Amino acid sequence: MKYLYLLVLSVFLVSCGAKAPEQTTDLDVENITNEVVSEINSELETIENVPTTNTNSDVMKIDAKYNNPAWEVDMTIDYTLSENGTIETIEVSATTYDLTEFNEEVKNQLIGKTIEEAKTANIAWGSLTTEAFKKALK
Repeated sequence: MKYLYLLVLSVFLVSCGAKAPEQTTDLDVENITNEVVSEINSELETIENVPTTNTNSDVMKIDAKYNNPAWEVDMTIDYTLSENGTIETIEVSATTYDLTEFNEEVKNQLIGKTIEEAKTANIAWGSLTTEAFKKALK
């Protein structure tokens, strides 16, 4: 009798085990891919259309590194241009070297000049710093 119950239980369990439904997806991979590519292209166009020229009162920033005999200097140049294209404000700084005096010379000599004039200006200070400054502007 024990075996009969086991047999009936086994048949019952086997019959209850339904086949798992097949998983199907209705995703249109090509359509999704085209949408993603379209979104990426749209974003790239937005990035490419960012103006690279300065509009008045926008602070332009240039990061430049150069080596002096002791270590690498991480010079940063921040400037704004006036409506007529002349330097309105300018700040030169570094975290690895004191450029305070050079910054004052730059302000005294370059405010009111164009960037083209600044590229060739003879700033009276350390030659390595001056050359790195001019190279960064180019």
